[in-house]
This record gives sequence, C-alpha cells and structure tokens, in this order.
Amino acid sequence: MQKILALIAVSCVLLAASGFFVAAESPSTSGDENELEDELSKLGLAGEAAGLDGMVQNAVKAAMDQRGAGGAQGAIPIPDPPTSYNSFDDWDDDDEEPDYLALRKQKDFYPKKGDTVRLSTENFDDEVFNGEHEFALINFYSKWCKKCGLQAASYRAAAKRYRDDPKVKVFVVNQEGNYDLSARFDTDPAEPTIFFAHKSPQIDGDLKMYEGEVSFAGLLQFIGSRGKDMMKLEKFERPLFPEGETAVYTGLNLDNFNKTVFDSTKNVLIQFYAPWSEFCQNDAHNYTVLAARMAQSNPDDVLVAAINVDKHELLADRYDIQGLPAYWLVNKTATKDTQLVKFTGDHNGALVIHEAEEFITSQGMKPPPGMVDEGPQHPKPWEEIQKAMQERAKEEQDKEDKLKAEQEKSAAERREKFTEKKKKLQDKKQKKEDKKEL
Repeated sequence: MQKILALIAVSCVLLAASGFFVAAESPSTSGDENELEDELSKLGLAGEAAGLDGMVQNAVKAAMDQRGAGGAQGAIPIPDPPTSYNSFDDWDDDDEEPDYLALRKQKDFYPKKGDTVRLSTENFDDEVFNGEHEFALINFYSKWCKKCGLQAASYRAAAKRYRDDPKVKVFVVNQEGNYDLSARFDTDPAEPTIFFAHKSPQIDGDLKMYEGEVSFAGLLQFIGSRGKDMMKLEKFERPLFPEGETAVYTGLNLDNFNKTVFDSTKNVLIQFYAPWSEFCQNDAHNYTVLAARMAQSNPDDVLVAAINVDKHELLADRYDIQGLPAYWLVNKTATKDTQLVKFTGDHNGALVIHEAEEFITSQGMKPPPGMVDEGPQHPKPWEEIQKAMQERAKEEQDKEDKLKAEQEKSAAERREKFTEKKKKLQDKKQKKEDKKEL
C-alpha cells in the first residue's frame, strides 16, 4: 500500500510541475474526487482517501513552490533551453516571404504619372545632381515592404503639396528594379529609407538620411524648414534589465566602476550589451536567471552586472568592446584590467546557465568546452587598445576620404557630360530657329 501511495504522490507532483494538475479545492473537481474514491475502494484503499487528499495538496504545493511564482521577489525564473541550428522552427517558415507572382499584379505605391519623380539607375545622377533644385527627398522603397506601404500615402501627399515648386523635388526609387542603387547607398529592401539633400547636392555623400516621422505634417515641416526641423517620435524601448525587477546590477559607471568591480570579496561577471542587439536580447532572459541563481546561492561573493554600451561608451572603449554581448569576469584576485578573463560560452540562441555558473564560481578556472582550446583571454593594456582604436579610426577616415575622392571625380565627369549634352541641345534648338528664319 505504501508503494501505491508513493507512486500516486509522485504522479501528482509530475502532473503539477507540468501545469496539468488542478488544485483539489476547485469546485469543478468534486466529481473527480468521487471518482477517485470509487477507484480507491476497488483497490481496497477507501479509508486512505482523506490521507491521500492531504498528500495531494502537499505535493501540489511543493511542486508549485519549486517552480516559483512568476515575477515574485526572490523567485528564480525558468531559463531558456540551449538552442542549435536545427532547433529553429522558422527556418522553413515562409509565411513572411513575399508572393512575387502576386506582386507583379500589385499596384505600385507611386504611379508613373503621379506627383513623385521616379528614379532609376539611368536617370538618378542627372535628376539628383543637376543643381537645379534647392531641396530634395529620395525615398527608397519596395512594393512588398509593409512599412513602405504604410508611409506611401503621407509621402505622396507631401509630393503633391510641392509638385509645382521648382525648388523642391520629391523622388522615389523602387529597389526591386534598381538593385545597384540599393547597393550603392547600402539600403535594405525590406525597409524604407529616405535621404534628403539641401542646396544642390553634387556627390553621394551630400545625401543625408532622414530619421524623422514619416507623416504628412512631419514631412511638410521638414521640407518647409529646408531640413532644419525634424519631427521625431520617441520610441519606447523596454530595458533588457528593468531596474528593481531583476537581480542584474545595472548601476556601474565611471565613478564607481573600480571600487565595485575590483572587490577582493566578490567574483564579478560583467555583460556589455545594447538593447537593440538581437544577440543581447536572446541572452537577456538567461542572464537574468543566472543573476537570480547567483543571488540565491552566492549572495555575498558573486555580483552579476550589465553595462549598456550606448550609455557608457567610455567603459566599452576601455575594454575594446567590438562585438555584443561581451562577458568579462573579474575574480577576487584581480586588481587591474589586464587580469579580467573573457567568457565566450555558447550564445547560439541563449546563454547556457550551467556553463556560466561554473565559470563564475571557479573564478574562471572551469571554462565551457568551447573555451578550453582557446585558453584564457585577457584585455590588452590601455595603451595597446588606444593605439588600435586610433588605427581603426584612421582606416575608416582613409576609406571615407577615398570614397569621397571617387565620388567627386565621378561628379566632375558627370557635370562635364551634362554640360556637353546641354550644349548640344541648345545648338540643335538654335539650328531649328535659324532654319525657320530662312
């Protein structure tokens, strides 16, 4: 009998942990209770029903306590499981793929005889860089882009408003038929991109990206002010580690960094992240779980912290952060930057909890399998980091200067051809007029 009761109790625990068990107090369970008593009577255990009921209640309570109430203070959330390439369900999901056969019949957002000027590879330079207008907007769009469709009505309305203004041009570029222009300006066909130019642009670098609200009022205000007044909507972005809601410490800054991190009584794991990074978003939940576990098991000697690189650029530069998320462990013995140890565990979908736990509690001596062959990685001295940053900045500047020189050369050739073409048209026109006079 004891074995039977034990098996029933274990089954109840498993059912409760799986979320399928309903508490016995529920009004809808009265019929189930009678059914249970009948089954126990057949087994000769009818007298044990009252005791069994108590066991069930205790089993359910224990199971629910172990799972933790979501959001309750001190409760540890359930981590995301490790993922692999084959575990993604959406690789074969083509629901979001555009139906190109249907798109061929779809009406264009900007008709040929509409108020916008349609640009292509053939006429782009002649229309944009001819020096005949004072202000220009250029909208790169795709017919299958939903956001492009939502913005189209406002953009068409702005084009209609300035249709008869010779100083303002409102252009559009269909990226589907002009892939070289899309590549030239590094635009994403799945997203609308709007450029603007003021006072006769001559080269590609004169075109700046419009980052304001794409509404009729917003566009009118921007064009009317000749690019000075850009109406922006502040987007709410939920923080990855809301203050007071997680055990992740987000209070590190330049003033308290050294005192907090180089603490001989604590092992400190630091995550450098950015809210917009998809990889950081994937790791955020499990990093929260890791912090909660460490706060429960090692509250006095482990600190799990996170630094937003958008808000603390100098701290990110200090450790030459170039990829996100980046994890550095400062163990109890560390007294300077070059003694930090980098954690490069599996980030294919979510941070692996047990790897990070072992890495922290062993003070970096138990790296995950992927780090064993690499050996410990430490930050370089600040002098080397600073030199590398300067070299990268110089390379980027040289690249920009080279590109600008190429664009200026191309612009000079284009102006020469345009002048020659204009002269030929004038000569041809003059010849016609001379013939008429004769």
